[in-house]
Amino acid sequence: ARKMEGSNGDFCHVKRLIQLINNNSNSNNSSNNMEDEETIAIACFDLGEFIRQYPNGRSIAKRLGAKEVTMPLLSHENLEIQRHALQCISKLLVNNWEAAIRNTTSGST
Repeated sequence: ARKMEGSNGDFCHVKRLIQLINNNSNSNNSSNNMEDEETIAIACFDLGEFIRQYPNGRSIAKRLGAKEVTMPLLSHENLEIQRHALQCISKLLVNNWEAAIRNTTSGST
């Protein structure tokens, strides 16, 4: 996760993920639609993992605009994009993933 900071510590890789989500979700070129949709889904997943794994990743991603570009994808026609966007948004909203996972798994008995 530390590699996401980039060489200058400006989180250029996180910015690039957000840019990929934003640019591809606004694209109207139908010939690359499948590739664009796969790019969006992967970028949402990677962004969510950064948020979950990186110390203070939530606030960094929010500051860089991740929430604004990901929220509209919750109503995307592609179910895979919806799923990855929902997971990413969930990671943005949950404060303590370890506690949330523990509560979910221990509450099922």
